Amino acid sequence: MKIPQRDHVDSVIAEWADELPDLDTRPFAVVGRIGRAGHLLDAAVERKLAAHGLNRAGWDVLTALRRSGSPYRMTPTSLYRSVMRTSGAMSNRLNRLEQQGLLRRVPDPADGRGVIVELTPAGKRLVDEVLAEHLENERRLIAGLSRTEQRELAALLRKLLAGLEPDDLHGSGRVP
Repeated sequence: MKIPQRDHVDSVIAEWADELPDLDTRPFAVVGRIGRAGHLLDAAVERKLAAHGLNRAGWDVLTALRRSGSPYRMTPTSLYRSVMRTSGAMSNRLNRLEQQGLLRRVPDPADGRGVIVELTPAGKRLVDEVLAEHLENERRLIAGLSRTEQRELAALLRKLLAGLEPDDLHGSGRVP
C-alpha cells in the first residue's frame, strides 16, 4: 500500500512533537483523521444534496422513512434512533420537511396523544430520484481507496462504532 503525502493531521502531530516530544499523539492519528474525514465528507455530501433543496439531516430522516418499508411510517422516537445523526433539532427538521411536503405527521392510532411520521408520495419520489446520485457521490468520495481497502476500513470502523454506540441503537422502529 502506497502511503500518500502528508495530511493536515501529520502537521498537527509534528507541531506537538516539536512542543512536547514525549507526548504520545497516536490517538490524534486516528481520532483526528476520522473527525477531519467526517467533516470533509459531510461537506461534500451537503453540497450535492443542496442541489435538491435538502441537507444531510433532512436526507437522513427521509431515507430512514424510505428504508423502513411500506407504509413508510415511524414513531418520532424510532425515527430519531434510526437516523445516522444526533437527535438535535429533530422537531425543526420534521417541520421543515413537512412544509416541503416530503413528510407528514399523522395521529398514532395506538396512542391518542402521539403522532406517526409518514413519508409522503412526493418524499418517496424525491428519495428514489436522488438516491443513485447520492451513492455515486459517495463512491467518488472514497475512490482513492481500492475495493479491498474500502472493505478493510469499513470493518475497522464497524469495530470502532460497536464499542462507541449505545446497545439500544439498532431497533427497527417500523410502524405497521
